[in-house]
Amino acid sequence: MSWYERLDSFWKGLAIGIFFPMLCFFCYWLFLHSYMSFPGRFIKYLIFGQMLSSVIKVCALGNLLIFYFFLNKHMNKATKGVILSVLLYVGLVFYVMYFHEGGI
Repeated sequence: MSWYERLDSFWKGLAIGIFFPMLCFFCYWLFLHSYMSFPGRFIKYLIFGQMLSSVIKVCALGNLLIFYFFLNKHMNKATKGVILSVLLYVGLVFYVMYFHEGGI
């Protein structure tokens, strides 16, 4: 059994789809705003500037790379997990836009 056959699981795809944008968010802070404390002051800065939803959207775009990788390797179960994680991030973006940035 090859490595991508072992990775072809709905739950593994969901976990990768959830944690990869978090890694992108951390890298965004590390490379551009590392002078601020993470996560407290950095997230307050993004909320005050009404940029949190935009940064989450850009970080969630990284799931597109994972989606196409899984799709090309015919890892259909893992692809379904990535799709669910994208839907969860869409819900997070709507929540942040309504309740933390003052509406759409």
